[in-house]
Amino acid sequence: MDEQTWNEDEVWATVGLMADPGVPRRVAVAIADDLADDLSSELGGRWRVEVDQETLPLGPDGEIRLTEHAPRLLQEHDWDFVLYLTDLATRSDGDPLLYDVSGSTTAALVCIPVFGVVRVRSKVRKLALKLVRAGTHQSGLGAPATDDLPPERCRGFLNKARLLTGMVRNNRPTRMMTALTGVVAAGAGTGAFGIFYGSIASLAVALHPLRLLLISVMGVLTLVVWLILRNGLWTRPDDGLTASSRRMDNAATVLTVGTGVGIMYLGLLAAMFVLAIAVMDAGYLETQLERPVSVWDYVHLAWLSSCLGAFAGALGSNFDDEDAVREATYSLRWHERRKMFDSYQSGDGDSEEQEEQERIEREHGEDEDEDEGDEGDDNDDDDGSESGNGSKSSRDGGPREVEDDRPRG
Repeated sequence: MDEQTWNEDEVWATVGLMADPGVPRRVAVAIADDLADDLSSELGGRWRVEVDQETLPLGPDGEIRLTEHAPRLLQEHDWDFVLYLTDLATRSDGDPLLYDVSGSTTAALVCIPVFGVVRVRSKVRKLALKLVRAGTHQSGLGAPATDDLPPERCRGFLNKARLLTGMVRNNRPTRMMTALTGVVAAGAGTGAFGIFYGSIASLAVALHPLRLLLISVMGVLTLVVWLILRNGLWTRPDDGLTASSRRMDNAATVLTVGTGVGIMYLGLLAAMFVLAIAVMDAGYLETQLERPVSVWDYVHLAWLSSCLGAFAGALGSNFDDEDAVREATYSLRWHERRKMFDSYQSGDGDSEEQEEQERIEREHGEDEDEDEGDEGDDNDDDDGSESGNGSKSSRDGGPREVEDDRPRG
């Protein structure tokens, strides 16, 4: 396309938003329309922003190599820019990067976890505008102008804390409930036994709230530690990650599992309270306590019963499938990366992990061969018709969702 020849009423440039499943994809869909308006206001003309469901494979190093796929993506979809939103933390010299701009194509990788949990969509939208503006700066459309965008590293305690909370958010700890059916069943069964067993009520009301709180913390910590060790979620020193990456990975694991178990415990506590009121008659409880009862007596009974359920949940976790727990603990991309580097401490999955790594390396090799053939055609894109296999969301047509999460090699 010739520079400065576009009509104000025509769509003269298209930005493609690609994203990993989960939080990144939801962010991409949410910002598409507003980003198109921002680009039109800042750069003039009309812009189209499309959200595509295609998912790029991981390279042998566990990273998404957008630079190698960008020429094909730009040509195949008739895009002028491509931004890939990922839930993996890309690093440079041990420091997490907010974004990674390709030096040869109008493409950039945006790391969603680095934005934390507050105003993520607004921050990503502003960064996307900044990246596209830099791509059109000085040299016109199609010029990356990456000299204006040096890598932005996330250093310092606050940035590391923001990254950690973002990693936990992307892992979505609430999903663990669906995989921990054995834990939930054992916890509920044991807690219900505590409600029906009369002497438990006498013990519960005799305990000070601080002691009950201590027992609760011990029960939750026991279950968290057992789930991490039993399912091999702890990252080992010999898994190929740097020390800082390993510490961040393990911290995110502990917080993710801890949050999931904490939510489960609160749900168990609420269920035990309702069960105690429904089952334990006030008159019967008065005969057990030999005094008038109040609602706080029922709270104490449900509290102690929930503590028993938390301890019993560790036993119930033995009946849960390890792979299901791992997939529920981590986001899809993080789970794929851990499988590549055999970060799960299990002794029976070596052959499966090796096959998985060979598959990814095979796909990576095919991508390189395909990209070599596409390099010569990278600059021939024009603003014609929309193309591509994934579903797209544009400011003109609105979101159109199609499930197509298969990695494109």
